[in-house]
Amino acid sequence: MTDWAKVWDETYRRQPNIYGEAPSRLATELAYLLRQRTSPVRVLDLGCGYGRDSLYFAQQGFEVTALDCSPAAIAMLQERLMGSELAGRIKPIVADTLQGIPAPDGHFDAVYAYLFFCLAFTDADLTRLFAECARVLKPDGLLAGTVRSDRDPSYGKGELVEPDMFALPNSVRHFFREEYLRRKLNQAGFELRQLDCYDETVGESSFRNLLAFIAVRKTFVQG
Repeated sequence: MTDWAKVWDETYRRQPNIYGEAPSRLATELAYLLRQRTSPVRVLDLGCGYGRDSLYFAQQGFEVTALDCSPAAIAMLQERLMGSELAGRIKPIVADTLQGIPAPDGHFDAVYAYLFFCLAFTDADLTRLFAECARVLKPDGLLAGTVRSDRDPSYGKGELVEPDMFALPNSVRHFFREEYLRRKLNQAGFELRQLDCYDETVGESSFRNLLAFIAVRKTFVQG
């Protein structure tokens, strides 16, 4: 079984600026919505990496829990926070989300996940992950994420693992069809509020036909 924490450790050591410094388009859109809420606003950044978007959320005055499976990525974020006025607003955590999100029920105003759900997660894994996101969100909490779509140029490359999921030598990618994303969100108790498809370049990485979504938690669903 692949140790994905080690794979990402090596990725961040080899490409320490892989996603650049500027926040993603979706992060800025989510922040706009959250600024309309009463403080304190709590945000969970799933698969935060070295904290590009976590830092942006903290700059907006939000309380951020930054979670990643890669100790190297979290160490990079902690180094960035040393001596920073943002240190008190960001809580970096190394954790495997498939073992559960280390947070109480109804704790966050938003869960943000940039290119997280489209990693090496099976359909069953995604069912558990979306349910966990619903669990830790407030009843009107927002789930915002980007995923690779089936219109991505790399779709179909590698060995088929399960429908729309392909394994390459050092990565596994789960591509999303719009109807599949809608179904997974609905099953977890979310109502889709926004769905866009666009290209985005961040740092050293360019992505084609990303699906970007914002959904609101309406019901509590047990995982």
